[in-house]
Amino acid sequence: MTSSSPTAAPIDSQARRARMLAHRLIVACVCSLPVMVISMVPGAQFPGWQWVCAALALPVVTWCAAPFYASAWQAGRHGSTTMNTLISLGIIASIAWSYYALFFTEAGAIGVMAPMEFLPRSGSAAPHVYFEGATMIATFLLLGRWLEARSRHRAGDALRSLLSLGAKRATVVQVDDNGAMSEHEVPVEDLVEGDLVRVRPGEKIPTDGRIEQGTSAIDTSLVTGESLPREVGPSDPVIGATLNTSGALLVRVTAVGRDTMLAHIARMVADAQAGKAPIQRLADRVSAVFVPVILALALATFIGWLVMGASVSQAITVAVSVLVIACPCALGLATPTALLVGSGRAAQLGVVFRGPEILEGAHRIDTMVLDKTGTLTTGVMEVDAVHPLGESSRGPRGLTPAGTRLLRLAGAAEASSEHPLARAVVRAAVADGDTPLPAGTRFGNHAGMGIHAVVGDELVLVGQTRWLSELGLDVPTELRNAERQAAISGASVVAVALGHEMPTEHDAAEETGGDKEPEPTATSLDFAIEGMTCAACVSRVERALNSVDGVDATVNLATESARANVPIDHPRAGDLESLSADLIEAVTASGYTAKPQTSDEVTHRRHRDDTLRPLVGGEVLGLIIVRDRVRETSVEAIRDLRTLGITPHLATGDNAGAAGAVAARVGIESVDAEVTPGDKRDIVARLQREGATVAMVGDGVNDAAALAQAGQRGLGMAMGQGTDAAIAAADVTLIRSDIRSAVTAIRVGRRTLAIIKENLAWAFGYNIIAVPLAIAGLANPMLAAAFMASSSVLVVANSLRLRRAG
Repeated sequence: MTSSSPTAAPIDSQARRARMLAHRLIVACVCSLPVMVISMVPGAQFPGWQWVCAALALPVVTWCAAPFYASAWQAGRHGSTTMNTLISLGIIASIAWSYYALFFTEAGAIGVMAPMEFLPRSGSAAPHVYFEGATMIATFLLLGRWLEARSRHRAGDALRSLLSLGAKRATVVQVDDNGAMSEHEVPVEDLVEGDLVRVRPGEKIPTDGRIEQGTSAIDTSLVTGESLPREVGPSDPVIGATLNTSGALLVRVTAVGRDTMLAHIARMVADAQAGKAPIQRLADRVSAVFVPVILALALATFIGWLVMGASVSQAITVAVSVLVIACPCALGLATPTALLVGSGRAAQLGVVFRGPEILEGAHRIDTMVLDKTGTLTTGVMEVDAVHPLGESSRGPRGLTPAGTRLLRLAGAAEASSEHPLARAVVRAAVADGDTPLPAGTRFGNHAGMGIHAVVGDELVLVGQTRWLSELGLDVPTELRNAERQAAISGASVVAVALGHEMPTEHDAAEETGGDKEPEPTATSLDFAIEGMTCAACVSRVERALNSVDGVDATVNLATESARANVPIDHPRAGDLESLSADLIEAVTASGYTAKPQTSDEVTHRRHRDDTLRPLVGGEVLGLIIVRDRVRETSVEAIRDLRTLGITPHLATGDNAGAAGAVAARVGIESVDAEVTPGDKRDIVARLQREGATVAMVGDGVNDAAALAQAGQRGLGMAMGQGTDAAIAAADVTLIRSDIRSAVTAIRVGRRTLAIIKENLAWAFGYNIIAVPLAIAGLANPMLAAAFMASSSVLVVANSLRLRRAG
């Protein structure tokens, strides 16, 4: 799926339309402003001024206003009238009369000035020109159309963001008949089903596939909305554009191009946006009746004045007055001025409105679908409680001595881990004490289960209770019950234990004071490692070394070195040269450089095994409960939504326990958990079919399709810290990433729509009063233009009231 696909085609047409309108708007502004100043300020008039205005007005009322004429013509061909009909007639009537007066009456005489006459003289048919009215009508409406075209073009940003999210290149692995592997890079577009690709730590998975070799933790948050990386191994499926955070993987391609999950999400966004029906502006709906009525009145006025004995010139003057006084300048300003002021005020409050079509949705919103991670919650894992054995759970502040010991032991052991749960434990442990955490050694990671490390002289185990049970430790019922309750509430739980390993012969000799040199149990190879900068790098290099058959490796960031241990009785221990070459290749494949520590020679020595040996005893100290923290403002926001008459609904990719716990905390009754991006879109569509006007609030690529679907009949709202795809697919961006901003968006949107309706009411009400005056001959075209200008000023003044909205 590329930028040349049909999905992306409408983006270019919208860009061309926005550029076309921008060019016409620039010309209109350059020409119209002098016409307005000269025509409205008698002191600025000079001999021949009206001819200069006529020349400046010509490109505005022809080339600049051409889109209005074309649209009005198309509507007329189908027997209907729209705002474009009013705009076109107003411009044509004003300019036609002006040119008539300029060429065939004394209005074109050099030296004639244009006095401000608001009351016509008795029987007067004094000639006037109205170039300023014609040009400013075109200019104001071009501004509104350009803003609309630009916002529609930005709707394509959602697709561009989705299409650019995936990896651009992939490393294809080819295996020859002898089993030797070779690698080469290709563009992702060249991948085919069945290809074998290598994905190194820190790289994006290029396309959908299934793991053939390796284990890792995959960050799928951008695509699926899961808050924690997912542990994967051989035979597990993976999704393109997700991030490989740790181990090197070999992935067999199962889907490419249009068949991938990412392409599927992109199509859903495109389909939802293409399905947006154009919202009929209130002005357009009323003008469908208003335009024919004005046309009929102008014609009837012309005939009536002729029947009553008026001259043709007088009859034309009065008829044109009717058209000019009914000119839709106030109608043209009613929406854009309110939008400009309302959107400016919203921006001050941390809300960015995408376009005018959201206003009707904001007025009618009665249901709001909310994502959990990053929307109602912070999206950052934090320690919620510490539960030492024999004590009650406490928050990370105000712990008992047993709780403090438990947390600091776990923090020291987890210091070398990059897992989000480990990071949360380390942060809490550092914040709890006044002294640095003790250093941990012999760190070992047990994928998907836990870690072990030696802290001081104690072996610390941190991980799942199931793993501790498999190691032979007894997990008390008290802790199992606490773990079960925490899981029900949606929290993640890690257990902390101390273990006692089975002693080796070397340990026994040391304890008895014997002098016998222990029999060697393993051989080690030492390497210098280049390119490591953090604990995550240590983990990646260890995984790379440990991927070689028979090797158990440890890596030291401080000395930038690694030691690879292989049992003395392992077949590979007999060919250290070959083993060293394989280890160097594995490290290189993970993105780092390994060199034998002594020149180019392989160094090795006998030593005792320092891997985690079978346990002969130990004790479980307690549990640490970690959860994604609910935003402090979420409860208040949900309460405010209910006050506005809006029903909240939670839809999340997280498990039912986590979803239910957050929903209960903030006060949401309707919950859908473990949903896919397509499910979210379907939930919004179902609510819409049931008659609800839905606002969707989310922050990830997994929310993009639902956000776009909500725009069909409601609003899509993206949190400001969300992905580009989510923000681009939404109608509203909440800059402050505070769910209360969604409430502000509804309030400002409703208030803006109310002001627009007031403006339109004034604009139409003005016509109801002013048109009879024109029919009666009490308002010549000049006075009609003045009335029109006054109407516009009042509309702008009313729009400025939005500066206090929110």
